[in-house]
Amino acid sequence: MSVLLTFIVITGLFLFTYSQITNGYCTDTIPPGSIIAAYQADYTYGDLNSIYVRGAGLDIDPENYNRMISYEDIPYIASIEGVEKVILYDSSYLDPIIYTTAGEDRLRDKLNLIAVPESIAQDYLHQTAIPYRTEYLEEGRLPRDDAHEITISKKLLKKHFAYTDEMLTRAIGNKINYDNETYTIVGINSYNICYTSFDAKRNYGLYQYDVGTFKEFINRNKDYKKTNDYFYPEYANEIFIYTEDGAEKSVLDKLFQEYPAENYISSEYVSVWKKTFNESFLRKIIVINSIVLALLGVILLFLNKRVISKI
Repeated sequence: MSVLLTFIVITGLFLFTYSQITNGYCTDTIPPGSIIAAYQADYTYGDLNSIYVRGAGLDIDPENYNRMISYEDIPYIASIEGVEKVILYDSSYLDPIIYTTAGEDRLRDKLNLIAVPESIAQDYLHQTAIPYRTEYLEEGRLPRDDAHEITISKKLLKKHFAYTDEMLTRAIGNKINYDNETYTIVGINSYNICYTSFDAKRNYGLYQYDVGTFKEFINRNKDYKKTNDYFYPEYANEIFIYTEDGAEKSVLDKLFQEYPAENYISSEYVSVWKKTFNESFLRKIIVINSIVLALLGVILLFLNKRVISKI
């Protein structure tokens, strides 16, 4: 009886532990580089951010629990020591393309261009709605920064550049002229949005903060959001904060203390969050297993006493 009970309990604990680790243990990939991506998901300081705060040993002022990053906060963030540059999601430019134009069958009279820095495209787009990925390409590759490269669909090449079916077979590597710019075709898109090389001086969806143009950017985006009944028109949607070498942690901790209701993704954030979460997760499993084993020990002791008393 004791042997059978022990076998059942140990087997059950093994299956329980295996199931918990398989389904609950965090195995998220830690993004490389020194970019901090900020976005809104929880809209308040919640459990997700509290795990990082606990692991980083930070203290958060309760008065800031609902504070997110507004457009007016961007100049301050850009001035934080260790911040190299700030890039923002341009709602007034991207949202009409993503939510309206992309679903239309008809071809418009102008090209819809989207430009995303390579460093962001590789690791930081999963929390945005930007349809910028290699899986949207029929062939070729994504454009490189500052290289005047473009990916474009076959339909758009036919409409805007008079390509024939024969020309389409050798389109990659050719040059096209559009909006006073010359681009080299490096890929064929599967739908009618074009990807082009990111250039800080030209805004095709992701805007690099600049003191001289920021007021226009704020006014245009806030007006667009108010006109289209966005819930929080004063808040920046997605922000990509580039930090100097060795400054990511200090900048991230500063952002957490100032804007704890914002959500973040970065190398430092994921590594600290992952370590803190997994340590807590494993402690819970160890406690549960210890309690079950202790109860098993008590039961076995009771059974053995009964056997001895009968003898």
